[in-house]
Amino acid sequence: MVIVTPQDRRNSVWTQDGPSAQILQQLVVLAAEALPMLEKQLMDPRGPGDIRTVFRPPLDIYDVLIRLSPRHIPRHRQAVDSPAASFCRGLLSQPGPSSLMPVLGYDPPQLYLTQLREAFGDLALFFYDQHGGEVIGVLWKPTSFQPQPFKASSTKGRMVMSRGGELVMVPNVEAILEDFAVLGEGLVQTVEARSERWTV
Repeated sequence: MVIVTPQDRRNSVWTQDGPSAQILQQLVVLAAEALPMLEKQLMDPRGPGDIRTVFRPPLDIYDVLIRLSPRHIPRHRQAVDSPAASFCRGLLSQPGPSSLMPVLGYDPPQLYLTQLREAFGDLALFFYDQHGGEVIGVLWKPTSFQPQPFKASSTKGRMVMSRGGELVMVPNVEAILEDFAVLGEGLVQTVEARSERWTV
């Protein structure tokens, strides 16, 4: 996939690993909603002109919301809406040599997101704004809720049920949500399930 504009004079870089069809579909929906908003704001010079509204993600599309503690978000100040209170890191109270070593590349939300994708990537898609986002959005994959034939080797995140006298495996949503919280202990504030959007 590539997005080409009239200003592109060189070869474009093509994506290799994605995005998936589900993500592309969501991009089309977001773009269709953003265009009228931008046109209205740009055409009305007396209007409020808050272009940031386009970059505020709608959270109602997600099946699960994982809210993170702002204290552990290193790019908290880069958020679309600047937080009222932020946490300063890396500032010394007194100038001069220090015994403290700087930590580079330590990003708890990104590390947590990697763990979530490795553990539950077959069941869900995970979305996060790496520039100060406080929420990880989770979308269940449509195929993850289809009953699977019982296999002892693939019980991760699933529970065994009897349907029509046959043993099948379905996602154990309560255990998965609990795992989300356990994996992110100290970083995760809450895990909100929006159960009206899906059923087992």
